[in-house]
Amino acid sequence: MFKRKLLLWVSLFSIAAAQTCVNAQGFPAPPVNVVKAEIKNLSPVSWVSGTVVSRNNSQLAAEVSGRLIELVELGEYVKTGDVIARIDDTTLLLQKKEDLASVKRAQSQLDFLKSEVERKSTLAKRNLSAITDLDETISQREVAQSDLNAAQARLAKTEQNLEFTRLKAPFNGLVAERLSNLGEYVNNGNAIIRLVEVTNLEASVFAPLTAYRYLNKASMLAVESPLGKGMASIKSLVPVGGNRSHLMEVRLDMSTFDWPVGLNIKVAVASGETKPVLAVPRDALVLRREGTSVFRIKSDNTAEQVSVTIGIGAGELIEVLGDIKAGDQIVIRGAERLRAGQAVQIKPSNESLVSGKQTNE
Repeated sequence: MFKRKLLLWVSLFSIAAAQTCVNAQGFPAPPVNVVKAEIKNLSPVSWVSGTVVSRNNSQLAAEVSGRLIELVELGEYVKTGDVIARIDDTTLLLQKKEDLASVKRAQSQLDFLKSEVERKSTLAKRNLSAITDLDETISQREVAQSDLNAAQARLAKTEQNLEFTRLKAPFNGLVAERLSNLGEYVNNGNAIIRLVEVTNLEASVFAPLTAYRYLNKASMLAVESPLGKGMASIKSLVPVGGNRSHLMEVRLDMSTFDWPVGLNIKVAVASGETKPVLAVPRDALVLRREGTSVFRIKSDNTAEQVSVTIGIGAGELIEVLGDIKAGDQIVIRGAERLRAGQAVQIKPSNESLVSGKQTNE
């Protein structure tokens, strides 16, 4: 028994001696970044799903029938007025020649009958021609005028159809899909190209109708995606819900984001009134098996671990409930390596914990 006690005291003495040596060697205190806990006006939010959409995402169709002889390449960016497809116009060019001939013939007939009316009017005044003959010629002149109008209308329609053989881009956009192929015969109304506007994008978000009163007061919402995060302004609210979903659409302005059309995003939508709370950055939370806590730096630059309960969150801030007060210095980087009572080195201006580099956060 005596030997066991002796060995135990020797072990304890060795550990204490080792610790004394470590302290004597003057190992530097671990560096940390801190911020002050502050009272912030936060509101509870729910994250809802949305999608980046284009204001113009159109399937452009043929307006005349014919064989497709030219088609823009997939993925090509086009500008307003650019020809993106062309249909064979051979038949329409022949039709135009025929229509021009019809106009010319009708014009000649009208000119002849006009001169006939003038001639017979002169003869009728001298009683050298019957009035009924003059009336018949006047009627024929009116019919000729109608024939000319009809021929000119047919010519104008043919010229318009010739213009329609060149399908033009109605807006600047990206060719997202070729819905027809070269050599195919397309009918009037057949979709040829899907053109998507890739600038001035929007996000389509469906939020609960119960959030309308909060959204109506907001101007911007927090958005996140695998490509990043930021704030987007609200463009419009459509407070009309479906019978089943009870969701309303919210449109956000995404013109400042370099995100592709169709990207799934998450949007923070307020679900309660704004209220003042004690908040810290989410990075301050230490999540361990025994619970959630934060490290507070005391006046002697030692770390004190404080258990907290989290409340509402908004963006990078989250409400903390516990023995924390406004102005306390809370560790936001380096907490994962700390122990209660450990001395720390506070980096000025929250510079990076990696020597010689500044944080971008």
